[in-house]
Amino acid sequence: MRRNPTTTTHDGGLLLNVITVPAAPGAAQAVRDRAAAPIAAPLPDDADVRGDWVRAPGARGGAVIYAHGGGFVHSMPEAERVMAYRLSRATGRPVLRVDYRLAPEHPYPAALEDILAAWHSVLDAGVPAAEVVLAGESAGATLVLSALLEIRRTGGPRPGAAVAISPVTDFALTGASLSANDGKDVLNQAVLGSVRDQYLAGAPAEEAPQSPLYGDPRGLPPLLIAVGTEEVLLDDARRFAEKADAAGVSVRLEEYEDMPHAFHLSERGEVLLDWIGRWLADPVRVVTVSRPDAGPYALTGGPDGALWFTLVHQGAIGRRDADGRIAVHAVGAQPMVIAPGPDGALWFTEHGTHRIGRITVDGATSAFAPPTAEGGPYGIAAGPDGAMWFTLASADRIGRITMDGDITEYPAPGAFPSAVAAGPDGAMWFTLNQGNAIGRITMDGRTVAHPLPTEAAAPVGIAEGPDGALWFTEIGAGQIGRITVDGTVTEYPLPDRQARPHAVTSGPDGALWFTEWGRGGVGRITTDGRITAYDLPRADCEPHGIAPYGGALWCALETGSLARIEAPW
Repeated sequence: MRRNPTTTTHDGGLLLNVITVPAAPGAAQAVRDRAAAPIAAPLPDDADVRGDWVRAPGARGGAVIYAHGGGFVHSMPEAERVMAYRLSRATGRPVLRVDYRLAPEHPYPAALEDILAAWHSVLDAGVPAAEVVLAGESAGATLVLSALLEIRRTGGPRPGAAVAISPVTDFALTGASLSANDGKDVLNQAVLGSVRDQYLAGAPAEEAPQSPLYGDPRGLPPLLIAVGTEEVLLDDARRFAEKADAAGVSVRLEEYEDMPHAFHLSERGEVLLDWIGRWLADPVRVVTVSRPDAGPYALTGGPDGALWFTLVHQGAIGRRDADGRIAVHAVGAQPMVIAPGPDGALWFTEHGTHRIGRITVDGATSAFAPPTAEGGPYGIAAGPDGAMWFTLASADRIGRITMDGDITEYPAPGAFPSAVAAGPDGAMWFTLNQGNAIGRITMDGRTVAHPLPTEAAAPVGIAEGPDGALWFTEIGAGQIGRITVDGTVTEYPLPDRQARPHAVTSGPDGALWFTEWGRGGVGRITTDGRITAYDLPRADCEPHGIAPYGGALWCALETGSLARIEAPW
């Protein structure tokens, strides 16, 4: 199945990744022909139904809490159990079909209360919150999004992910697609008005959580939102996805071409279910943090528990807290690499203004100019002596700055010093990008260069590994290198020699992780040289910096996002 990544712009100017799924000939009409009919297929004999739990063969840990559709007023238990079975088969998890109370006898918030009760009952049964997925279609999708907002508002653990298929997110009915797709869909505005009146029974239509679009999505778990392009609810799905994306939530919006409402009950639903399973299994999640032209470049965990990153083209430092809130602080031109200092602040290089910057966790900034003018500072890292060490790439020098701003410079033993890292031997190690060597400098300024075996390897990133060696990237040769403190170099060719590895870091799993700028991916190498590649959602996302944070790996994508990689280890 061909799936075309595209982008769409919301009011904040950020870009949301959208997956467009084309329709097969005649598929849309088939959905319309059966839209009013219940699912006729019987529940498979191999389904294990315990009460309202449905388990497909092979389903094991975790859980899916499934909220059915039906306009908040209808329920077809057997058909819903079939959908629960399909979800269980696709996700590999048992599925709880929630038999929530129905309007008009039980208007809002009865159904939402029942979804939340199911959530708490699953947690009480011992299922870890991170292994629970909330999923629903139509009215059930609305309940899923409403429940997420309430879970966030009331505190406590969050689900691991959520799936919303064709949700109503705006009961004020202001979406442009209500008119644009009128007559194309099996629903219309009059039907939705009736649904709203029965469900809300006088509750405000322009408030959350009943209308999720009016809520604050910051801190929500990863979302997959699916909708047909001919649904009257198309803009409801798009607007919520865009708002969540702008709030730093990892969102995947799937748009199924020419599909009306309830397309998930057709053959197109099998495509959707297959991709739900793949999406849940994907270790990579992407969150938007800036406009695409701002250029997130490097990142690090801060002493305040937040993730800090440079915005190289915006001249700013960004901060993302645990709830996804973004704060941006203007600094000098072209901030490149950022690192925590021994003083509880973050230190960074300003390549464009040729300064060393400092920012406190409350956003106060200061800057210091090295003695050498226009030195082009690039890499920076804390040293074992309580100072920050940095490279002056354009001047072929290594710098040291104390916490009160005193700077000392030393000649580098080669051309274009780039990244720098503290070694296990009490010295600082750095890459000599155009000198094709790895450099070492002691705390008193003595330097040595270790040439690389491969010509034009052009090393860039460097980090201390868990094995007592230094690991580095060879962007020119498509290799990862390792150097011991006695200068012994080993090189490991990547499967894709055009991958252009850029930054490297030691991960929480005892391996080294690196960005592959040339192919839009992330790589992992064990200390014995075994390499695994992970794809990012877009080949042109330009990954640069990478750092461990929150038990996972995060990398900066220069196209406006941060990617979180949580691979099994």
